Amino acid sequence: MILETGPASRPRSQAGFTLLEIIIVFALITLASGVIITNFTTFLNFDEQINPEDSLRTAIRSARFQAASERRVTSLSFDGEAGTLVVDGGESFQLNSNFGKDGRGEIRFYLLPPAQGMDRFPDAESSRLETKKLSFAPDRSSSPFAVEIDTGKGRPKRFIFDPFSSLVRSGE
Repeated sequence: MILETGPASRPRSQAGFTLLEIIIVFALITLASGVIITNFTTFLNFDEQINPEDSLRTAIRSARFQAASERRVTSLSFDGEAGTLVVDGGESFQLNSNFGKDGRGEIRFYLLPPAQGMDRFPDAESSRLETKKLSFAPDRSSSPFAVEIDTGKGRPKRFIFDPFSSLVRSGE
């Protein structure tokens, strides 16, 4: 039998974290917080990134599609209180903070005289026949029209749309 002399040696328990592990955890938490805060501030500024021209084109495509799919005349209008473009049936397209009750922006629709046969379209820049709604027929066509986007900052932009597609014939 062998007797042990001296203090009894017990195995060391590993209950606890090392300083390196704690530093790594804090670094990961800091990195994750930075990503979350960056994404959140981007989300808060998203309203300013909405381009009214893109919203207009999307609303026109939607109105044409809805007219064709439901086989009825569909209209598109601008709701100044809400700052949205509204298609019959309740679908709406949000604009940025320049529009609505707090903004000074406005979207105006103008009807243009139609072309005769294969002639060129009449001067669309001078047309001032304003309308509150644009109508789209079930064949996806419309009366020739122009849209003026006034953001309340600077000079308004005018876009002249093709009556059979969502393409812009010209724009200022």
